Amino acid sequence: MRIQHRLSILLLVCLLLGGCAKTAEPSLSPQEVVTSFFRWYIGYPGNPLRDGEYRTSPYLAEAFVAKVDEILASFDRGGFDPFLLAQDIPEQFTVNEAIVSENRASVTVDFYWTGNPVPTPRQVELELLDGEWKITGIAAYP
Repeated sequence: MRIQHRLSILLLVCLLLGGCAKTAEPSLSPQEVVTSFFRWYIGYPGNPLRDGEYRTSPYLAEAFVAKVDEILASFDRGGFDPFLLAQDIPEQFTVNEAIVSENRASVTVDFYWTGNPVPTPRQVELELLDGEWKITGIAAYP
């Protein structure tokens, strides 16, 4: 009887602690992740692709880093930047509101190139992984 009583109390404590635990909110919103990534990427002193620095970015999902590695390895002579989908660095960019659906988000980024006042939009896809938003893909805006 005494053991059953202790087990009952232990079970009650476990249920109470488990029921009180809350899932932590991500530290950055999808827009903040996209803004932080491109601010770092465009402002990088050098070439983050050639230096491989994008691989250490806390804003990119591991699977996306692997996909970028594959894209870069496929280039025989030159190519394009898989994050900007262009060959040149934009002069500036703006990040629009995210469309969030459960653990996925989509954010449109408008790139502005020197001498062209018309923005070039890109669609950035994110996924909530281990409690943080991570970029999982970038495509030309449909």
